[in-house]
Amino acid sequence: MKTLRDAIRQKDLVITADLPLSPTTTAEDIESAALALRSVVDAVQIIDDREASGHMSSLAAAAIALRAGIDPVLHLTARDRNRVALQAELLGAAALGLTSLVISRGEKLSKKEFLRGKGVFDTNEARFMGMARRVGEESGLVSAPGFLLGTYVTVFAPADNWQAKRIGESLDTGVSILYTQPCLNSRLLGLYMKKLVEKKILHRASVIAEVPLLGSRESARDYKKKNPIALIPDTTVKRIVEADDPADAGFAACVEMLRETRSIPGIAGVTIRHTGSAQNVVAAVEAAGLAS
Repeated sequence: MKTLRDAIRQKDLVITADLPLSPTTTAEDIESAALALRSVVDAVQIIDDREASGHMSSLAAAAIALRAGIDPVLHLTARDRNRVALQAELLGAAALGLTSLVISRGEKLSKKEFLRGKGVFDTNEARFMGMARRVGEESGLVSAPGFLLGTYVTVFAPADNWQAKRIGESLDTGVSILYTQPCLNSRLLGLYMKKLVEKKILHRASVIAEVPLLGSRESARDYKKKNPIALIPDTTVKRIVEADDPADAGFAACVEMLRETRSIPGIAGVTIRHTGSAQNVVAAVEAAGLAS
């Protein structure tokens, strides 16, 4: 089975996609999505309770995806678990044969009345990264060189004197994959990547751009409310909201961004962020001319 690490080494542009989870997701749903995606993507991203929605254990979902023959990239956050639980998740991932992780502090919990949970945040991102690196290198459960570790970066227009200090600190902890926030703004992404090239950050890490696939007027209109740092131009939102077929307009915007991303120097891959059918991802990859 091909892995994300293999794809990063061998391909000019790797393709991954979210494997959406909800409170009603079943093992059969995951298997069906994995089987549909594995012909066009190099790995699937298993998100960890995005927006605190609550769903099947991400580790269980990753195990099902692995069984279906596709490489799962397990996302883990420090929000919902203490250090003992985080170590247990890391050891479980290693024992299952997972090779790629995305480590982050995690989003703040919503203030909605029905969400009674409290964020744990028992450790910071750097310590969590160090824990993941040690488990990968010292547990004896993961083949050398250990886990392929990733984290998130925020795309913006950097000033000339920007030092990329936080990125450097992440790289020092063992991170080698940098994922952007959701982005449909190729101009801004290009400016950011130019600065990463200048700072020689790409000598130490690969950048994977997250491209959203918006499937409705509501998703386009509300996306930035739920994802305040998402880079979705107002013109793109208007185009989707006012379209006769919003799903078709959202699909077209995703395909355009996938094509444009190929021409941005330094981009190693894309991940398609979506909440709909896996077949929509397949169609977008094929329409963008990225299917191998």
